Amino acid sequence: MFSVSDEMIRTIRYFLSVCCVVALFFVSPVPCGAGQAEGPVPAVIRHTAKLPGQTALAPQPTLLEPTLPIVDISGKQFVEFRWEPKTSPYRVWYYVFRLYRGYEMTPVRQLYAREVSALTAAIAISINYFKDGESYTWSVVQVDAGPLFSDPACGTFRVVKK
Repeated sequence: MFSVSDEMIRTIRYFLSVCCVVALFFVSPVPCGAGQAEGPVPAVIRHTAKLPGQTALAPQPTLLEPTLPIVDISGKQFVEFRWEPKTSPYRVWYYVFRLYRGYEMTPVRQLYAREVSALTAAIAISINYFKDGESYTWSVVQVDAGPLFSDPACGTFRVVKK
């Protein structure tokens, strides 16, 4: 018969083995639009797409800023993006923020991707990523315990520099 400590060790080993196997399905690099940004584009390593037939189990976050169709970057160093969860912020593990050039949310048009802490719910992007007169789309995916991924909440705007 096993002692209590041996049983606990076996349970912990089993749990860690299962976690490692499950992690293999969620770890994959996010392709970024090579050559479209002046600096290096950070990669988000977790897979945020739903599996075929899977419904979104986490609610979409609410986008707060920018919400206007035109963003003036004159005299600014950064463009600030803010959002908030629709559910309790204590259920959120993190957010996945992505910025795209134009209206298409495809890997080729992606300029920037980053995991953002659940405590922050905001990110400031340097104006070096933006060009006067061009349109941009940004998206935020909320990741809750599970991990449960939301559908992306998206916003679009055009940049002007007066």
